[in-house]
Amino acid sequence: MAMLMPDLVLAVALEFERHSLSSAPHVLTEPMSDPETLWRIPTKINVLPIPPLTRKIRRQDLSVLNHRRAGNRGKAKLRRKGVYP
Repeated sequence: MAMLMPDLVLAVALEFERHSLSSAPHVLTEPMSDPETLWRIPTKINVLPIPPLTRKIRRQDLSVLNHRRAGNRGKAKLRRKGVYP
């Protein structure tokens, strides 16, 4: 798919590059990517950054995901005396 739409791939990659260089997680004071070692997409390729698609998680999907968390595969947690899962 990337070979069929290289401009779209580069446009989304430009947005990821911009985001990783401009924002820092709340626990760090520096950007997520190191500007000195990051491979950058050239600016003269005539492609504008496009943010990646975001999908809303429906309430019913969130319920399914919460029930499928690690350690909870739909089975009741059984605690035996002295043994913990």
